[in-house]
Amino acid sequence: MKQILLHVTEEEKVLAVLDEGVLSDISVEKAEETDLVGRVYKGVIRNVVPSINGMFIDIGIGKNGFLRTKDILSKEPHTEGASVLVQVEKDSTETKGPLLTEKISFAGKYAVALLATNYIGISKKIRSEEKRASLRAMARDICPSGMGAIVRTAAEKAETEELRRDLSALSAVGEIVSRRFKVEKAPKLLYRDGDLAVKSLRDYMTPDVESLITDDRPTFQRLRQLAEGEGFPAEKIRCYEGKEPLFHACHVDEQMKALFDREVPLPSGGSLVIDYTEALTAIDVNSGSFQGNMPHGELAFLLNQSAVKEIARQIRLRGIGGIILIDFIDMERKSQEARLVELLKEEVRKDRVKTVVCGMTSLGLVEMTRKRTVHRLWQNYYETCPLCHGQGRILSAESVAQQIIEDLERQKSRAPFRSGILIRCEKEVAHRLHAPDMQARLESLVHHDVIIEDNGSMMREGYSILGAGD
Repeated sequence: MKQILLHVTEEEKVLAVLDEGVLSDISVEKAEETDLVGRVYKGVIRNVVPSINGMFIDIGIGKNGFLRTKDILSKEPHTEGASVLVQVEKDSTETKGPLLTEKISFAGKYAVALLATNYIGISKKIRSEEKRASLRAMARDICPSGMGAIVRTAAEKAETEELRRDLSALSAVGEIVSRRFKVEKAPKLLYRDGDLAVKSLRDYMTPDVESLITDDRPTFQRLRQLAEGEGFPAEKIRCYEGKEPLFHACHVDEQMKALFDREVPLPSGGSLVIDYTEALTAIDVNSGSFQGNMPHGELAFLLNQSAVKEIARQIRLRGIGGIILIDFIDMERKSQEARLVELLKEEVRKDRVKTVVCGMTSLGLVEMTRKRTVHRLWQNYYETCPLCHGQGRILSAESVAQQIIEDLERQKSRAPFRSGILIRCEKEVAHRLHAPDMQARLESLVHHDVIIEDNGSMMREGYSILGAGD
């Protein structure tokens, strides 16, 4: 049994998908933040850089986007100052602007419309060759000239008229964007995707979903209207009236909280350890307390099998993108390694975001990539620590105390102290400086009164050395 829960406040919308009570997908939309992915702009070329195979485009957000040469479709010359029609493929980061493409697409319930192409693609999740051929012919017949489509999995059981209506609506959106591109002054936003309420119906409301529950009545009413207009089962949409918060009553809160932990326990007794770096995400499978009466190789294979499903789930829920390396427990047979890679490929097919399992390296690491479309989940709720700057560690009180001693030694080498001094430092450092061995060293260096005070700061590395009368 699948359920969709939509928690709505003024500050954010959070969508959670539960499969038999277990959190299987999540999406967060902050009111004060702008999700750029999918937006279409009329941009201005600011700088063409052949050495990096691309150009920087001003789309009016204060940070230029980057358009790669391989993502250019237009045959018009791309010179500085020219206008271009682009779509945001990947959101901006702290150091980089958004990644742009000229391959414009608009997502609907049954298909994704593609501008400036006649390509027709079919979802890989539709396996029947007969059905794929039928849908391809149907889409080719419906799409106007100059518009292609990728038929989504939901279209497999859709009626011809439903697919036609969906593609016609997407075609109309494409025509509006094309007309606005001709008349608007760049840089200008031309199109934005629907909010999370719209996406909850379009992207998540599949036939196996029992209900869509929201805790906000205006959103409930809006969803019912959208459902009736778009042919969704409106009776499945409900408004939560319970006294407890929706996510607390359905145990979503506790499952979300666990997504910020570094270590993830496995039912088998093992665990996953997930570490983020600038270049990639590393996932390590640990055996922990997992035991069994069989050879080590077989035990390792069983534990790795149990880890595969949870790895795919964690990647999906945490919004992990880019390069991912997985260090499974060593196995004895190549056949086991190959089977494990196949199992992982099967699991990532459930992901709505494009995910590719590349295979296992000679070092026994599984390589995979997942398209970066949104921020990682933790970035919606956490910020980088101003004390450790995201490293997770700070200098010890002992190290800072030694720095203060060395600073005093340098000052003494230039000229002896003529009066007492005042050292203002972080509480733990002050405590260390009051220790007898440190007091003896300070006395031998200064030969005058040394006053040590807590400066009230949590920044351990910050301290000041003043004259006692300052």
